[in-house]
Amino acid sequence: MRPLSWIPSFVLIASLLGLSVLSACAQEPRPLPDCEWCGAAEAPDDVSWTTTIAGADEPGEPMVITGTVYRPDGETPAPGVLLYVYHTDAEGIYPTRGDEQGNARRHGYLRGWMRTDDAGQYRFTTIRPGTYPSRNEPAHVHMTIKEPDRAEYWVDSIVFADDPLVDAAYRAERDERGGSGIVDLTRGDDGVWRGQRDVVLME
Repeated sequence: MRPLSWIPSFVLIASLLGLSVLSACAQEPRPLPDCEWCGAAEAPDDVSWTTTIAGADEPGEPMVITGTVYRPDGETPAPGVLLYVYHTDAEGIYPTRGDEQGNARRHGYLRGWMRTDDAGQYRFTTIRPGTYPSRNEPAHVHMTIKEPDRAEYWVDSIVFADDPLVDAAYRAERDERGGSGIVDLTRGDDGVWRGQRDVVLME
């Protein structure tokens, strides 16, 4: 048997520690995207009009958001539009598992994609997000839009009308990009919060 002296020292040390040099290299995270809020380019191939972001094991109060995406006239449904949404967990933190790539390293694993159906509709199931620990913003769900043959852009985040931070001053400062993101939630007998956020595409 060939003596171990020929093996580079770092490989020998890694072997003795039970580490895989190749595995460590393979897990090296890719550079973060320049756009901090983007996510459309990371969408999977099989995007449906509906998605589940938070499973039953995710702590928090379950929530379902539905809506219709309209063309700029505010009346004609827009099919085939890609939506990307992400939000904090129940504690107001963007949670990660440690193996995230791309903007999941910023946005965490509570994120998802939908492509509007023929009626312009979308739906996602998740938990109601918590407010940042700083309490400087209402709890919210970030939302971006990717129309065919147009660059991704952001619209007003979903915020909740019953949030104490969504006061008159906050409402007055809203841009209403893509329509109002202030959503009235109702809680059913099943304990699920439900709300509707329609989107109007930008000119």
